[in-house]
Parts: sequence; structure tokens; C-alpha cells
Amino acid sequence: MNIVVSESTTAMGGQELAVLLHAEGLLKRGHAIRLILEPGSPICERATRQGLPVDPIPMRRLRYPIAILAFRRVLVRDRPDILHVNSSRDSWIGALAARLVPARPAVIRTRHISTPLNRNAATQFLYRRLLDMVIVTGSELTRRALIERDGLEPDRVAAFPIGIDLHQFRPGPPAGDLRQELGLPAGHRLVGLISYLRAYKGHQYFIEAAARVLSRTKDVTFLIVGEGPEEDSLRARIAGLGLTNQVRMLGFREDLLNVFRSLDVFVIPSVEADTIPQVLMQALALGLPVVSTTVGSIPDVVQDGTTGFVVPPRDAEALAERIAALLADPDLCHAMGARGRAVIEREYSLERMLDRLEEVYRQVDGAQKRCGA
Repeated sequence: MNIVVSESTTAMGGQELAVLLHAEGLLKRGHAIRLILEPGSPICERATRQGLPVDPIPMRRLRYPIAILAFRRVLVRDRPDILHVNSSRDSWIGALAARLVPARPAVIRTRHISTPLNRNAATQFLYRRLLDMVIVTGSELTRRALIERDGLEPDRVAAFPIGIDLHQFRPGPPAGDLRQELGLPAGHRLVGLISYLRAYKGHQYFIEAAARVLSRTKDVTFLIVGEGPEEDSLRARIAGLGLTNQVRMLGFREDLLNVFRSLDVFVIPSVEADTIPQVLMQALALGLPVVSTTVGSIPDVVQDGTTGFVVPPRDAEALAERIAALLADPDLCHAMGARGRAVIEREYSLERMLDRLEEVYRQVDGAQKRCGA
């Protein structure tokens, strides 16, 4: 199939990495892929380095009319079967541009969050009239919410999480242990959170939980990996609690696999919006014990007490208790990690996800061609 994929974000987190991962996977399966990305954005620069075909188009709010015409030129030139959009701006720009093209492509939106749709007329028009299909990166629970809560038609909503490359994300020792880099002794425990620094990822509760654990456990360091708009406030909170040496902020890292493999426990304390965070599934694939929350579709993957622990969002005390329980029981950590890896192998591999994506593409493309649009 001929597919154009767009992403307007200027951030670089799990969503953006997933867009590139899926584009690469589809390209390897023989599909024609073209990416439309914001010029100068981290995802655009990374896609270019990886040799993916890219059309850089400015999509900032003040450039909407120009961007719509630029999208239209790409669609007329490439005549794709599918336009796959991923964020709010490129969804509007791409969906409107598609309406200006004879024999328009089917427009599919991947929604990477679990929050309710806005009730305003514009959002309802976008989701009910301009988009042919919505894929949510969660489970059936998240899909049902879009149908029952937000009123979308059942046959126009699909749900499956971001797939994991099981060959890349497999258990193993780190190439270079972070303990040596940080000047920590061998055997010192590391508890990590890897995520773009957005408020809804719950970093502040991770810090508060760290303070509780550190009040009774000394041979452990907490790590926050990532960059984003919350960085200054998080640093201030850490300093205010006197934890600068025990809670380290490492910023953006290219060597995430090495970071993951250095950890003893992985935590992602999302408070809202998330469906199933990509980093959560990566941690499970690597055989790490995890602690997360009941947000979105997370409990479908992190089966409480079996593949990890889930706690209510915004509950630092419960988070601390579960982290402490894992630190105190290496056998439990190993057992949970093994079961988590097995779940990812069985249900959430990249190949399984690409199979589902291709199925949706064929379904939507076939319906579009039957309608003669």
C-alpha cells in the first residue's frame, strides 16, 4: 500500500518513537511510506538520520492555511491509499487537505492518550466527519470509552498498543552499567523512570515516593531520564526535599537500552491521559519488575501482583510501598520480570501490532474504494 504518515509534534517521547518504529516496520514489509514532519523537530532529524523518506512541512498554528496546501501537494503527487495522522495539528491539516484531493485517501488517526474527547463542535466534526478510523493505543477498555463515552461509531474505532521489537528489547546485561558512570558501588540498587517530562506522567509522585523509600532504605538511587517542560519544577522539588544526590535527573539519553538494563525496578506513575506507555512495555520486554498506576489500559498489561504492581494515580505512599516491596525481594523481582516478558512476547510484539495495523489499513481502504470517494 501507499501510505503517508504525519506527526506535527516538536517533542521527542514514546509517541514520536512509535511513529518512526511503525514507519520502519511498514517499509520493511514492502509498503511505500512517506513521512510529513515539522522541520527541525527531533523526530524529523531522527527520521532523516534513519534514511526514512521525509517531507518537512511547517505545521505551526499560524501556518495552517499554507500547511493544508502543502499537504495537498504531497497527496496529489503521491496519491496514497492511506493518510495516517497522529497529533491534533496534523490531524486537522491532513484531514482538511484530504478533502481537497480527488479520490481522496482514507484518513486514520492514532490517538495516543486516553482522555475524553472535547465536547466542542470542532472536535466532534473532526472525529465524526473528517476521520475514517481512530486507532487508540490501548486495549478494548479504552476503545469502549471512545464509543460509549464519546459517541464514536464502533466500526470506526480500533484499539491495539504500540508494538515492541522483541529482538532489541530483550533481557541482558548493560553495555556500560550506570552505577560506574554515576560513581555508585556495585550492588547499589537503581529505580528508574524514563519519560518525556510532561505533568501527566506523574514525576512529582515518583519523587515523593522516593523520599519515603529513602527514609528507610539507603543503598538505592532514583533516576529520572528524559527532557521536557517540567524539568525546572522537578529539579526544584528534588532540591527542596534535600534529595539531589539520591534522586538524579539524567536528561535525554540516546542509550535507553543501556539505561533500562542498569535498573532494578522501573516505575511509570502516570496520573491521566496515558493509554499504555511505550516505555512500560519496553521495561516488561526487558524482564524488569514494574510499578505503575491504574490509568488507561495499563492494568491490562501490568497485572497487579503477577507482572508488576499497579496503584491508584497520585498516591505516593502506595507507590513507595510497592517499590520498597520489590527492593526487599529479589526473587519476586525476577519472577515478575519473567512473567512480564512472557506477556509481551505473547500479546504485544511489533510484528503482531503491524499485522493489526495492516488489517485496519485494508479494511478502511477497501471501504473507501467501495464508496468511490
